[in-house]
Amino acid sequence: MIGIVGRGKRVFSKRQWDKKEVRASSQDGSRKFITVLACCCADGSSLPPGLIYASAAGAIRSSWVDDIKAGTHEVFITSTPSGWSNDDVGLSWVEQVFDRYTKQRSGRWRLLILDGHGSHLTMNFISYCDRYRILLMILPPHSTQTLQPLDVSLFHPLAQAYSAELTQHLYRAQGLVSIAKGDFFPIFWRAWQAAFKQSTIETAFAATGIWPADPSRILQR
Repeated sequence: MIGIVGRGKRVFSKRQWDKKEVRASSQDGSRKFITVLACCCADGSSLPPGLIYASAAGAIRSSWVDDIKAGTHEVFITSTPSGWSNDDVGLSWVEQVFDRYTKQRSGRWRLLILDGHGSHLTMNFISYCDRYRILLMILPPHSTQTLQPLDVSLFHPLAQAYSAELTQHLYRAQGLVSIAKGDFFPIFWRAWQAAFKQSTIETAFAATGIWPADPSRILQR
């Protein structure tokens, strides 16, 4: 949700509490959301993030992406009526992001580990991957919190970083403006840069036993 900050903790005196000098945390309460598509690699690198905006008309408004600068930001942008991913978005992502940014390794098969979302299981998606030497591995249902590096070690730091950036944005604005879709990208980009570091990504792959390959990391839990 683009306008909701995470939980925060503050220290204050009983006098401040009694005099009602303590206010609730700043947030505008916006419950609009933008879906983030993330992919990282065992070498500690990450692919450009994907952002799915909700648009009933199916179009991206220029005001939503004014802060995205060519040559500075690499990001996959699209929209759907619901703001969620779908079969078309899944295929576009594997074509324009995964294949494009990993094709230098196309002399050998590339492994793409996915959850079981329906957009990853269409014949068009599977056929494209087979044609371009992308080997698919679909994680078992309800296992991503244990087996998927993103869920295990990356999405939580991303959420924390986004919450911190959003809080700073709201403080600078003194709560006088609400968060709109056009405000999202700069806040998100700083959070992405803070969370998706090489060391964190490598730790995520090690924690799931994927790389270095170590099944005991999971079996011992």
